[in-house]
Amino acid sequence: MGLVESLLASGVFVEIGAYPGIVPELRYATANNFTGAVVRGAFERALLHKDAAAKLRRAAQALLELNPGHRLRIYDALRPRSVQWLLWNHVRGTPQEPYVAEPGRGSIHNYGMAVDLSVVDAHGRELDMGSWFDDFSEQAEPRHEDELVRAGKLGRGQLGNRLLLRRVMESAGFIQMPNEWWHYDAAARAQVEAGYRIVE
Repeated sequence: MGLVESLLASGVFVEIGAYPGIVPELRYATANNFTGAVVRGAFERALLHKDAAAKLRRAAQALLELNPGHRLRIYDALRPRSVQWLLWNHVRGTPQEPYVAEPGRGSIHNYGMAVDLSVVDAHGRELDMGSWFDDFSEQAEPRHEDELVRAGKLGRGQLGNRLLLRRVMESAGFIQMPNEWWHYDAAARAQVEAGYRIVE
C-alpha cells in the first residue's frame, strides 16, 4: 500500500478534490512551480487532515453562497516532509529561504493542516490577486497590502479579490499567513505541533 492509500485508510486524512466548490491544481505535482521541477513524485492527490478538510468544505460553501460559480483552486495541501526537504534544498542559502519552512521543524503543510489556494470564477478564470502563487516578494505579502495600495502597486480590485478569499477562509476558522496571500493554516502552529503528527 502506498503512502496516499495508507493515509486515506487511516481515516485521519481525506481527499478534498471531489468537494463541491474545490478545484485541485497541485503545482508541485507539475513543473509549474518555483523549482521548475516535479517534486511531489507519486503523491499527486490533494489530501488534508480531516479537521482542516472540514473547515475547507465550509469555506468553499461560503464562497459559493457569496459568489455563485466561484470555486477554490488548491495549489498545495498535505505535503509530506520528504517533499519539504526538496523545496528547502532548492532555496537554502538564497533570498527565498525565509519563504520555505525548515524541514527539521516542519511546515504546517507537513501535518495536512495548511492549504495554498486561490479563487476561480464560474468560467475557471483565476481572480487577479496582484501576484502569482509562489511570488516570493513583498507584492505577495498581506502585511504590506496597505502600503502597496497607497503606492499604486496593488489595485483596489486585486485587494478586493484577496479580501474575498480571506473572508471565506477566516470565516471557516483558517489563519492567514502574513507573507503569502495564498497560504492558510487550519490552526495555530503551537496547537498543530501539540495535537497532530507530521507525515514523513
